[in-house]
Amino acid sequence: MSLYVSIVLLSALMVFDDSNPPEKGELWLLEAGTTVGLVLAHGFASWVSTRMIGEANEEVNPGDLLLVQLGSALALAGVAMLVVVLVPTSVELVAARLTVAGLIAVQVFMESRSSHSIGRSALYGFLALVVGVIISVVKALLVH
Repeated sequence: MSLYVSIVLLSALMVFDDSNPPEKGELWLLEAGTTVGLVLAHGFASWVSTRMIGEANEEVNPGDLLLVQLGSALALAGVAMLVVVLVPTSVELVAARLTVAGLIAVQVFMESRSSHSIGRSALYGFLALVVGVIISVVKALLVH
């Protein structure tokens, strides 16, 4: 879920025009709104698909799953929002994009470390970064 949130958040950040960056506070609101909105939408869709269709997994409580997903997505957004608060307004768009892109690579690297070497995990993180950025750029271009 947090990887998905990262890619969508990066896509949303790519929509802004570099020559006409957003006003102070707009990036923070975009990051918060995108993250919470995605988690709520995902939680609702998961609930509907498991409860209404009858495919509920008795081993995992949907409420617990939603809380874990919300926590990881909010941690991701928290880092991205902290960067926006700490850097000067003139570079906050670039800093937000770089932070979220970097978090894509870090998430994949950390997750793959449980079963792969550092080198292979770094490669997976790099590939996820490249693919995530490509997806975000394509998505942003489709919006324009």
